[in-house]
Amino acid sequence: MKELKVLAVADPAVVFLKEEKKIFLNFEEKTGIKLIFDIKPWAEYYSCLLNSFEEYKYDIVMVAGHLWLKDFVKNNYLTPIVNSFSKEYDYEDILSSIRNECIINDKIYLVPLFCDGHMFVYRKRKTQQTFDEKITISQMINAVKENKGNENAFTQKAHASEIFLDFLPYLRNRGCEAFDENGMMAFNNEHGVNALKDYISMKEYCVEDVENNGNMEVLEDIQKGRCAMGITWGGQLGQVMNKDCVEREDIAFAYFDTSWNVSWSFAINRLCEKEELAMEFFEYITSKEMDEKVGDFSGNPIRKSTYANDDGNHPWYKALIKMVESAKPLVSLENTGDLIGSATKEIYSAYLGEITPELAIENIYKNINLKDL
Repeated sequence: MKELKVLAVADPAVVFLKEEKKIFLNFEEKTGIKLIFDIKPWAEYYSCLLNSFEEYKYDIVMVAGHLWLKDFVKNNYLTPIVNSFSKEYDYEDILSSIRNECIINDKIYLVPLFCDGHMFVYRKRKTQQTFDEKITISQMINAVKENKGNENAFTQKAHASEIFLDFLPYLRNRGCEAFDENGMMAFNNEHGVNALKDYISMKEYCVEDVENNGNMEVLEDIQKGRCAMGITWGGQLGQVMNKDCVEREDIAFAYFDTSWNVSWSFAINRLCEKEELAMEFFEYITSKEMDEKVGDFSGNPIRKSTYANDDGNHPWYKALIKMVESAKPLVSLENTGDLIGSATKEIYSAYLGEITPELAIENIYKNINLKDL
């Protein structure tokens, strides 16, 4: 039997595909292609991905959209998709903001599976209020402070592997971008310092050991009612709201005017010699039928038809699609991963109280803007 080896990140959408044996079985029976998935935790994923471009292990890999695409194309890590999608696949049904993220120099390199963008989740009875579908970080901060009397008013991701991207909406709320078009740090100023202070100030209202919070910890904080409010990814809302959710009907959703979003997508490894098989996989695993299943399980589908045909069981879809369509990506650079790495260490040290926000910003500036001087 023919086979495809796939490297994937340990996200709810991917875990669902792996565990739902019927999905793979149907594909194998239909195409005669066996799928071999290797799912890596987020903290290990990037290094494993880079290694896969040097020594053949996988035909297909998952790429965090615009976050890595320009760098990967520059280094010829990916094979562009030249085969046309079938009429039944309906490529135009994918939201345009997502399709645009998958293209460089008029060539398609990525086929999206789901999105991850900042979503605000709150419990109406615990907060004693409702919010508009779109809110600001400042409005959220004020609401959390008003709930100070409540134990564990807030939760957020603050693990070292997550902290930079979760800091990003706070930065934009102060009128700053992370990097400019030349790859220089763009928040070495009073606004950047205040944004970091805003982010760190939320720690006072958070659940215990928030500095270790990754996806799973935030999911459980919200799902089990341990907090009144929190920020999580759109691609996790399906699991937040599953059958284990406490008082599911009490949860409501909003998105930020400074939300960031990335489309987790499949790509063809440059070492792959099975491009035609890869196209069969793409059309099956990201079809309309599969998008509904992925959206139901992970929470963040990528097709217009999935949102339009919602049966009412996904109360977050209304706010979510607006986030996906309006979220501003990071500037497209060839070294985004390195830049984020340079900033993350200092931001996390400031969050832990090891250094001041002012020193963290200064150190980031030295690491990025003065590195080559």
